[in-house]
Amino acid sequence: MTSAPGGAAARKLTREAQGALDAVASGRQLSAGLRTEIRAAHKLEPWFNLFSFVSMLLGMVVFQIEVGIVKESGLFSRLAVLPSRVSALLMALVLYGMLFVAVWATKWTANKMVSSLDGKWQSHRTLEPVLRALAACALPERDDLPRLLRACERAVRQARNRRGTVPRFSHRQRALKDHAGRVVAALRTAESGLDTYPELARCDLAAKLHSIAEAYVEGRLGALLPESDLKDVQPSRGFETTRLIALAAAYPVLTWAAGTVGLAGEVQAQTAMVGMLIAAAGLFGRRALSTLQKLWALFGR
Repeated sequence: MTSAPGGAAARKLTREAQGALDAVASGRQLSAGLRTEIRAAHKLEPWFNLFSFVSMLLGMVVFQIEVGIVKESGLFSRLAVLPSRVSALLMALVLYGMLFVAVWATKWTANKMVSSLDGKWQSHRTLEPVLRALAACALPERDDLPRLLRACERAVRQARNRRGTVPRFSHRQRALKDHAGRVVAALRTAESGLDTYPELARCDLAAKLHSIAEAYVEGRLGALLPESDLKDVQPSRGFETTRLIALAAAYPVLTWAAGTVGLAGEVQAQTAMVGMLIAAAGLFGRRALSTLQKLWALFGR
């Protein structure tokens, strides 16, 4: 173990965190509740893959129904009589809304069908990224820990809704959101140690991720980390909603811009699509690229 400043306190942290790291590597010291949820999730993974494919077909059907309704109503023909820029912008908004509904229906249906088999599936959606990051802490040769921690942060922010124990519009949501922001800030502080004392930082992260997983399984959403780890920690703000709004606005803006410079028809659509890919990569980074790779694997053969 690499030495670090801090004297006895640092050595104590090292011992406790190394114990958590060893527990993750062996799997022997995980609580019974956490092991039960992990086993249940492993059994449901094949079902989720199957239902995701079925839901994708359903999403395509939903989109075709939407197209049929729009054609039947003559909406596009009425929009076509408007000035070209306004018409292109409104058509882009309609198409984007239709795609959003189809994608949302696909995602919601897949998770709903798997949850009907076992209600713990929603919990697994939070636990999985936490456990993946936890396992990576035990492997110094892996260089994807920062990416896994970003997924873990998103899971922590969504934990209060996925657990299903707190009504979505409850007054308790505000306090849980604030706590999740503090937990994310604590994880980022621990992650910053990877640039100074990597082994100690990995142990510290392992201890925190272990605590988060155990607390989540026990339903302690307001105590994912002990207060001693959150002392003087200010909540980290999440910009997920802002980025989604920005991506939603990108398509009509790009369509309008393409029409402004004189592009039309297929060229205009292709230009807007390329711009959307660039915007998605800029806003979501590797997450967007990973999604594109999965889509290419499904449809690019």
